Amino acid sequence: MNESNAHISQIGILIAEASRLMRRDFNRRARDLGLSSAQWAVLSCLAREEGLSQVALADSLDLQPISLARHIDRLEARGCVVRRPDPNDRRVHRLFLTDEAHPLLQELRTLGQKTRNHSLNGLSTEQQEALYEALTRIRHNLSQCGGESQETPQ
Repeated sequence: MNESNAHISQIGILIAEASRLMRRDFNRRARDLGLSSAQWAVLSCLAREEGLSQVALADSLDLQPISLARHIDRLEARGCVVRRPDPNDRRVHRLFLTDEAHPLLQELRTLGQKTRNHSLNGLSTEQQEALYEALTRIRHNLSQCGGESQETPQ
């Protein structure tokens, strides 16, 4: 394996490590708000699509329902999220943001922007665009057929 291929073979590790370090940086910035990146992800997802069921939200965030329930419990105790019964299925609860969540979301977005700026420091606009395009393509490739490889055997 030549040097170029050796670097490419590490791409999954680098993506995972960069993601972990970005979460750690964000958590450090958000510590005073008392929220984790996982709780921010819940709020952010609900801001895009309120009224999701807990099961749909867990699936969207790739979390186990029990783990999501703990995050929702904490956010509900803070007054940021409310569970409402589904009018068509009494076993289902729909999730909605409260008025208290919106200023917090704005603060979290600002902290997220600071983390992004820090992580992209030293990359040109063109490099940032190329990174975005590459990661978008990787996500698309892996989202096909449940993440199974589309390659044909040789």
